Amino acid sequence: MAKEKIIVTAALPYANGNIHIGHLLEYIQADVYTRFLKSLGKDALYVCASDMHGTPIEVNAKKAGESPKKFASKFLKEHQKDFASFLIGFDNYYHTDSEENKELAEYFFSELRKKDLIYTKKMNVIYCSSCERSLPDRYVRGTCPHCATTEQYGDICESCGIILKGIDLINPKCSLCSKTPIQKESEHYFFKLKKFSKTLEKWFNDKQSGIQPEMRNWLNNWIKKGLEDWCVSRDEPYYGFEIPNSKKETGEKKYFYVWLDAPIGYISSTKNLKKNWKDYWYKGNVQHFIGKDIAYFHFLFWPAMLMAVGIPLPKLTVHGFVNVNGKKMSKSRGTFFTAKDFMKDYSAEALRFYYAQSLDRKIVDIDLNLNDFKAVTNNVLMGNLGNYCYRVLTFAEKNYGAVKEVADGKEEKELIKKSEKLFAEIERSYSEQDYKIVVKKILQIADLGNAYFQKSEVWKDKDSVESKAKVGFCVNLARNLAILVSPVLPEFSDKVFVSLSEKKVLWKDLGFTWKGKLKKVEKLVEKVEIVETAEKFPLQMVVGQIKEVKDHPNADSLYLMQVDFGKKLGKRQVVAGLKKWFEVDELVGRKAVFCANMKPAKLRGELSEGMIFAADDHENVAILDVEKSKLGDSVQFSGMENETKEITFDDFKKVKMMVKEGNVFYKEKKLSTKVEDVTVSGVKEGCRVH
Repeated sequence: MAKEKIIVTAALPYANGNIHIGHLLEYIQADVYTRFLKSLGKDALYVCASDMHGTPIEVNAKKAGESPKKFASKFLKEHQKDFASFLIGFDNYYHTDSEENKELAEYFFSELRKKDLIYTKKMNVIYCSSCERSLPDRYVRGTCPHCATTEQYGDICESCGIILKGIDLINPKCSLCSKTPIQKESEHYFFKLKKFSKTLEKWFNDKQSGIQPEMRNWLNNWIKKGLEDWCVSRDEPYYGFEIPNSKKETGEKKYFYVWLDAPIGYISSTKNLKKNWKDYWYKGNVQHFIGKDIAYFHFLFWPAMLMAVGIPLPKLTVHGFVNVNGKKMSKSRGTFFTAKDFMKDYSAEALRFYYAQSLDRKIVDIDLNLNDFKAVTNNVLMGNLGNYCYRVLTFAEKNYGAVKEVADGKEEKELIKKSEKLFAEIERSYSEQDYKIVVKKILQIADLGNAYFQKSEVWKDKDSVESKAKVGFCVNLARNLAILVSPVLPEFSDKVFVSLSEKKVLWKDLGFTWKGKLKKVEKLVEKVEIVETAEKFPLQMVVGQIKEVKDHPNADSLYLMQVDFGKKLGKRQVVAGLKKWFEVDELVGRKAVFCANMKPAKLRGELSEGMIFAADDHENVAILDVEKSKLGDSVQFSGMENETKEITFDDFKKVKMMVKEGNVFYKEKKLSTKVEDVTVSGVKEGCRVH
């Protein structure tokens, strides 16, 4: 009988930034599940890919002076390295700009058209005359029409959570240049999502679908509000796949919206790996792991597309976000960790274990409290599980070199009975993705082992037949623990298996009859020491927007700029020597990086309450623009905290910041806000920022 074929996926990370510890939660969650399935002997594949298309990549590539493919490919390589460092074992990690994905995207679109599910109509789009381009909703900012919160993106209000369109915003501004855009008519392709309302609703409420209760409530509310047909095309310039015959049909080139071809990347990654990929997608089972922020796409658009082409619907597990020390990750508090940052100070398996002991299928945010992380790693992972396995294996190897006898008396039989009951409960909990219970039950087995070993006191008469047999029983228990915890701690388990001269050990190998030679066991767990507060940076760098620019009355080279720093810092006057380099209309409306802790001073008779940062190579000057960040947002170098006490101009001159690869660095640390890196273009590599 052929094995059931299973595909496991996690969301496709966008090739426009680094992987951080919030992202890692999902990939670890999916990795644990896949490793468990493989331990059972299942034909399970873990596939993923970097999402390489869309406007942010196209825009940021242009700023970096690179092609979108080259720009995105750098992040593709980084993503692969980061995932590997956290022991995330993809069977295939691909990219959505592949030939397979192009072919499948066109196939989906063609099938949808054949079934009369695609049509074209004219619609209003946001167009920026200054940038000479249509703007995706994410590149428009303004006031939410529902809750009146300012500085909201055109796709979703972060304050009230309402789904928006860019044309809905009040007082919209282009996120690229801060100018006011206009509405322009453009013909686009639409997918008839409304036709799937009843089918989707039936799926949401089918108990066999496995949809989490919290998710089911949200989904039914979306259906009640009424679904709208989905625009699946975008105007150029756009980095993506061109829609075949679009210029002939609409008069202009159109491109597949990234959310059409991105999820197809799950299938194309499988196709790239397996010739019989259809056996997995049409005849097997698919399990997606996603964050709650992209549920809208994965529960509405994606399943409707799958229904339309006759592919069975996947099962989805939705998780919450990761907070650090009870709050959103923050660079200013030193609690924003990229995958690379985290690996510098802590181990991958410590994070995998911490996440596992927090995860079930409830959609709740997980708090990575660093003191709790230390306690869980040192007292539980190391002090209980690690201590038992290391202590037993070291004792057995040092004193005997092999296991030749395994105790099987009344006490051992009782322990086997308890353990086997726990084995079954652990297997069921893994299947239900309740890792919290998995970890709890594994620790119960370790407790049984620790108590048995301590009570046996084999060290008092270590050469007796009875002691050797009891140690043999303890080694078998350690071996079982390694099998049980291997989906969560693959390196830990491999070290145990190497000490037993074993390689591939599966769930079916659980038992208490193992005998064989022993090798010295490696250290199983690294102790955690919490890295304390971030290094101080002498300047308070913040986001401000230039509202008004006038000539300085007493200096030909200076401007007087009125700058808005948001509610906390308010409006201030900044005197800047930019007149040689910029016209007034090139400055008004721009959001840029300013120094806010300069001691106020009069420059040629006019008060200056801050400074604007710019890169200068003596031939060109570039302002440090920030497009996505909010007014007053902190701008910081990775792992550093900004100083807020006043400094003098002489203190300011001592700070040496440089441009490298289109970014700003200080002591090899990159400058960014909480939502974007600060990028610089148009100046020479290695020039100073001041």
